[in-house]
Amino acid sequence: MRSRFTAHVVGDDQHLHRTYLETASKPFVAEAADMAVVNWTRLVIHAHEVGSRPEMAWVDFSAFYQDGGSELALHEKAEFRHISGQWFYARSVRIGPAPVKAAPKVGRNDSCPCGSGKKFKHCCGR
Repeated sequence: MRSRFTAHVVGDDQHLHRTYLETASKPFVAEAADMAVVNWTRLVIHAHEVGSRPEMAWVDFSAFYQDGGSELALHEKAEFRHISGQWFYARSVRIGPAPVKAAPKVGRNDSCPCGSGKKFKHCCGR
């Protein structure tokens, strides 16, 4: 992950090509430089999850870049695969922040979450 971010920063398209699972087995062909240059500033890795199989892993990260006078972030969760001793970027699993999980619903006969000691139906559930 960090090597791919560094390759983006310095513009090393060959490294990006050979570490992307879809293009790694194909010959590298340099593309015209008509794409906008992005001024990447920093990388923050939020989480690293090992898959159910040892050759798979997921990285949740934010890559920050300068746009005008402000710093913006690209937040992504990416899948990586370990093949023949090398890690490859396989795909983006999610772009954007992680989904927010709602708190579990309180049942009528559960204790009230306000801490009164009463059942929910006789307290805040009215």
